[in-house]
Amino acid sequence: MHFDDDVAYFATCAKGLESVLAAELSAPRIGAKDVRAGASGVYFAGTRATGYLANLWLRTGIRVLAEHGRAVVDGPDDLYDWACSLPWTKLMRLEQTFSVEARVRDSAITHSKYAAMRIKDALCDTFRDATGARPNVNVEAADLPLFLYVYRDEAILYRDLSGVTLHKRGYRDAMHKSSLNECVAASLVLLSKWDGSKPFCDPMCGSGTIALEAAMIGLNRAPGLLRKRFPFEGWPDFDRAAWKDCKSRAHGEARFDLAAPVCVNDHHAGALALAKKDAEAAGLTGFLRFDQKDIADYVPPEKPAVVCVNPPWGERLKDPELDATWRKLGTFLRERCAGAEAFVFTGNADVPRHLELKAAQRRPVKYGKMDCLALRYAVPEAGA
Repeated sequence: MHFDDDVAYFATCAKGLESVLAAELSAPRIGAKDVRAGASGVYFAGTRATGYLANLWLRTGIRVLAEHGRAVVDGPDDLYDWACSLPWTKLMRLEQTFSVEARVRDSAITHSKYAAMRIKDALCDTFRDATGARPNVNVEAADLPLFLYVYRDEAILYRDLSGVTLHKRGYRDAMHKSSLNECVAASLVLLSKWDGSKPFCDPMCGSGTIALEAAMIGLNRAPGLLRKRFPFEGWPDFDRAAWKDCKSRAHGEARFDLAAPVCVNDHHAGALALAKKDAEAAGLTGFLRFDQKDIADYVPPEKPAVVCVNPPWGERLKDPELDATWRKLGTFLRERCAGAEAFVFTGNADVPRHLELKAAQRRPVKYGKMDCLALRYAVPEAGA
């Protein structure tokens, strides 16, 4: 692989969101070529700058991987021999660290950890032969994170441009209990096509992830700008001028006001405190209108055109009043959001019936190990 030529990339995402990720990659701001949805991710091609832009702008992507090489391998020894032929000393310096994550399917190589170990051995042996010393492994924060995928007899080795997964934007210290991760939250907003021109509402916001992602979308702020550093910034072939240009253009495209408000509500004071803390860290405080009310009593400051919400599921947080909560959400949508589009995410397929609305679209999404649904509702106009 030569970065002077087009690079073969793969961006990962939650299963079910491939089309949303593909649309992001195809958009002019990233401008990826040969975009093709796969399983839990999207293949694409582009220059070195395309990979930088993907890390900077993707909202639904989890990792951006650049293909380093591929080969037909018959077993672990064959994998090692092939890996020894790769130009490791051009990819990292001796004083830098690396990590190897592997996944194998339907292969003569049956153990992912063993496959990763053979890549590690090849890299270290190559350095020892060339320099007399070997680099160290750093599982948590490697300078060169590697990902190996073996399917049947084909091995593909990727460099991981993202390192820390992209859903960790940088505005949140840790994942809050029961909150959506940022990539899935952003996907709901992107599915709604909300652009900041019409009132937006999350009436049961929890720690506020959906509203924060909506505000960043409405303001056209690149989520990657919040990250302190990406692994590729330390690679020997890092193009500092290209990266500086990507960030400069992203800063220039950001907006500083919203034509319509992002309305945020939750009945729980602790959840709202977390949402406000994260909003401040993201520089979004002035763009969110917070309320603390039970949804039965909540009236948004402006009638919403788009509602995105992740109500309680009754799975991770046991709620004896779960059905009543969903009925109140249905009443809120019908009585205070008439004519709006509502996007509801849930890991409990039984409770949406309590909304007393017919879903216009049902999108299955794999969230961790859970089978979830992203539901779209066209809320009827009053009297319809």
